[in-house]
Amino acid sequence: MTSASPSLPPSLRLAQATGIMTSAFLSGGVLAVSYGFVPSMSQAPNTLLVREWRTTYGRGLAASPALAVISTLSYIYLSYNLSFTLNHHKAEVYALAALATGSIVPFTLIFMKNVNGKLNNKVEVSKRLDRSEEMNESKDKKGEHSQELLDWWAVLNFARGLLPFTGACLGFYASVYMTS
Repeated sequence: MTSASPSLPPSLRLAQATGIMTSAFLSGGVLAVSYGFVPSMSQAPNTLLVREWRTTYGRGLAASPALAVISTLSYIYLSYNLSFTLNHHKAEVYALAALATGSIVPFTLIFMKNVNGKLNNKVEVSKRLDRSEEMNESKDKKGEHSQELLDWWAVLNFARGLLPFTGACLGFYASVYMTS
């Protein structure tokens, strides 16, 4: 079996594997939360719903930025090292992979800040309640109830998960299908 990029040095092949694997792993984790966690919590009481969201959000916050940085830096390393060779088209695709994967951070800060803040406020309200008490959301505006916020968060999070997925696809395409 021959390698897809036999002329690349080991450091570049390692960067290819790292970039693709970390962006794919990041995407899978983010998409699984929107596709698996959120629907499974739809029947939970609002107090439990927001508390569980916060736990899941915290776990993602602990791992996702590092994965995004590792993947983005791998693609940047590939793009930079290939840009001065005859592989400049491949370098451009790796640059796009870096842009797609790295854009998960500004996407989160720009598009998800509002809903994250509202859900975190719900978490703070729930902390003041006894475990058996339920949050009273009868005075909340339409779109401000816990389940509605979580549903909107899941849509945004799904879109967010497509960014590193795009990066993984571009990285895979450049690594496997573009000739040296």
